[in-house]
Amino acid sequence: MEQCASTASLLASVREQERQFEMLSRALEEERRSCAGTLPRPLPNMQLELMDTNLCVQVGRMGSAMELSSIPRFVPEPYGLEDDQRSIGYDEPDYGMGHPVSYEGTLDGDMSGPGDMYFWGGGAPLAQGERGSMASLDSTLRKGPGPGGWRQPELPEVIAMLNYRLDPVRSNAAAYLQHLTYKNDKVKSDVRRLKGIPALVSMLDNPNKEVHYSACGALKNISYGKDPDNKIAIKNCDGVPALVRLLRKTHDQDLTDTITGTLWNLSSHDAVKMEIVDHALHALSDEVMVPHSGWERGSNGAGGGEENCKPRHLEWEMALTNTAGCLRNVSSERSEARRKLRECTGLVDSLMYIVQSQIDCKDVDNKLIENCVCLLRNLSYQVHREIPGCERYQETTSISQSHGSSSQKGSCFSSRKSKGRKDEDPAADTVDIPKRTIPAKGYELLYQPEVVRIYTSLLKESKNPTVLEASAGAVQNLCAGHWTYGRYIRALLRQEKGLPMMTELLAHGNDRVVRAMSGALRNLAIDARNRDLLGKHAVPHLVANLPGGGQSQPVRALSEETVVSVLSTLHEVLGSSLEAAKTLRASQGIERLVLINKDGNRSEREVRGAGLVLQTVWGYKELRRTLEKDGWKKTDFMVNLNPPSNTTRANGGYEDSTLPLIDKGQESKGKTPEAKMCSYKRPNDAYSTLDQRGRKNTLDNTLEPADKDAVQVSTSHTHYYI
Repeated sequence: MEQCASTASLLASVREQERQFEMLSRALEEERRSCAGTLPRPLPNMQLELMDTNLCVQVGRMGSAMELSSIPRFVPEPYGLEDDQRSIGYDEPDYGMGHPVSYEGTLDGDMSGPGDMYFWGGGAPLAQGERGSMASLDSTLRKGPGPGGWRQPELPEVIAMLNYRLDPVRSNAAAYLQHLTYKNDKVKSDVRRLKGIPALVSMLDNPNKEVHYSACGALKNISYGKDPDNKIAIKNCDGVPALVRLLRKTHDQDLTDTITGTLWNLSSHDAVKMEIVDHALHALSDEVMVPHSGWERGSNGAGGGEENCKPRHLEWEMALTNTAGCLRNVSSERSEARRKLRECTGLVDSLMYIVQSQIDCKDVDNKLIENCVCLLRNLSYQVHREIPGCERYQETTSISQSHGSSSQKGSCFSSRKSKGRKDEDPAADTVDIPKRTIPAKGYELLYQPEVVRIYTSLLKESKNPTVLEASAGAVQNLCAGHWTYGRYIRALLRQEKGLPMMTELLAHGNDRVVRAMSGALRNLAIDARNRDLLGKHAVPHLVANLPGGGQSQPVRALSEETVVSVLSTLHEVLGSSLEAAKTLRASQGIERLVLINKDGNRSEREVRGAGLVLQTVWGYKELRRTLEKDGWKKTDFMVNLNPPSNTTRANGGYEDSTLPLIDKGQESKGKTPEAKMCSYKRPNDAYSTLDQRGRKNTLDNTLEPADKDAVQVSTSHTHYYI
């Protein structure tokens, strides 16, 4: 009896639906006739139906419920998706199609009244129509109604269709919104205003693949761009947990690409970052990074190798790129976010495996490795303070600096032996690193001595400025502070010929690359042996980046942040080396420093930095007579800096903060300030900046990401997609 009652109820519902559609058909036909050729307008409280691949409305008999259930789908095409790449590094190719379109056009040239703003005459990028279909959006470009009385729906109608009972209608509506919102910020805002986002988010839980796939594609486009309101609206509708549920359920590669791309777009906004960390981190790691990187199949979870040159991660490159980009953005948010990322099982292992595999395959310039290296750089930020049990690795200043006395020999810049060093022990230039009894894993891989070869390989092989900057930034972060692994890495960088690599890259044409190299060399100079070598070989390259080279040497258009970073590195290198001061003089560095102080157009930070270097040079009494013979006076070196009241470094010679040179010594009572995490703005910090991209405070500083990626991590070109 219950089954019969249920069947009767279902039959009655179907009949009622058929009756309503019959009424709609008659009403629309009557209106069409009364308009004598003008296009019909929808009647209030009537539901319009989407048919065919072009989402048009048919004026005519609607048919039975069985016919309605077989409505052709409007299939989304890949070119209709926007990807918010958030790192400004290499210019990403635009896989979008054509110019942005507007829905403000009208169906006919004379239909421009205020009530017709939602008729699209220009149309959106079209998906490939199915063969045999008679309906086409192209027909709407002609005068009069298209074949069979088809027309395009208004935006409110499309959004209303998102809540329709039939899945094909909902899928068509979402796919159509995906195309309409492509590179059209006004449509995105209108979709949000018309409450379309909650409907799209609810569709993510629909079991029908076409429904949740189309909804996800529309959300990906809507979340792209610099308008934070769209991202916030998706967050407030619990869009992140919904995307995560869908990610855990699906095994479809295209859908995984779309989900991770949407999360990447959302991650560019600061207010959404911790939402992603709290709800999506483990899903991204468990469902994308770990299973598709190939790490679990590698030997002991390490290294790629030539035999693995086509690792599994290449099959899922888009999803991995999106995931690494998303995590790259959120890693710049705060220390709590970085802690959770470091402790996420398998994440760091997978990142290291991907980077090593790409190095082995000599493919080190793509977006995947860029995002991975930028993420590693961010995770290395303040690692000596933030990892569990960090206290056991801390060293005193004397220990940290005594392991590289200037009496040690061996130069990484030249294989020739100096005449005065014949009796020196070659082993003096090495460092004794204890062997581990248990293989490193997880966040421990970030600072193991083996990472030195990874970063030096990238510095040597990569042509991508963002990868170069991120690699140097990771070195800068790992060498910050007085801790055991920082000492190991400074010595190993010297042994692996990293100093000459970075010195040569000071001549790179990219401002951010020059700044990153300068910052890394500054921290490497904490090692006394490194400081001696840099004093002899790197000073001329540093001087070449200072303004004022004369006509024969045109001034490089470097930013204030980069100039201050170079001055800070010079101050560190010259601090205890008379030979370095002599090299500075021979490189015409005095002229450039004095010019900075006398040039009224230079910033206060640049003037202060140049003044500190000049005072250091004048402090060498052995050099004063030579300087006076060159025509310099004491007054040229005595610059009024108006320094802060406390001018002593709290940590005895090394500034363990991200403050620029001009602010050195401002820490009070031995307490160094926390590095400010703002996207890209930390030029000469002891720590490298976070990689925020595009926005002024996000991923790479270009945190743009779509917005700015940067806060503390890798500095990408423009690394913020947003």
